[in-house]
Amino acid sequence: MIGERLKDVRKSRNISQKKLGDIIGVQKTTISLYESDKSNPNDSVKEKIAKYFNISLDYLIGVIDDPVPFYAKDEFLRLPSNATEEEKFMLSEMLNYIEYRRNKDKQS
Repeated sequence: MIGERLKDVRKSRNISQKKLGDIIGVQKTTISLYESDKSNPNDSVKEKIAKYFNISLDYLIGVIDDPVPFYAKDEFLRLPSNATEEEKFMLSEMLNYIEYRRNKDKQS
């Protein structure tokens, strides 16, 4: 599972195996072994991969199918994967209104 996820996320970000290896401190051949599931990265390497791509470890190891961020500076909301565009728009409008009200209250 890790191999497939790693390969998919790496290719979707247009990162070569060599570049990723350089970033996380392993050889290009090691990345190839990970992606073909012939070798499993240790926990430290998994963490480096997740941080670099900003994906959760749960996604990387196959526990969940949504690559939520590894970490977030601020709180964030996660919508269900089947949320409609209208629902996303409505939520965006509500959040904008909350921010507007907060700023208005600060000015008072």
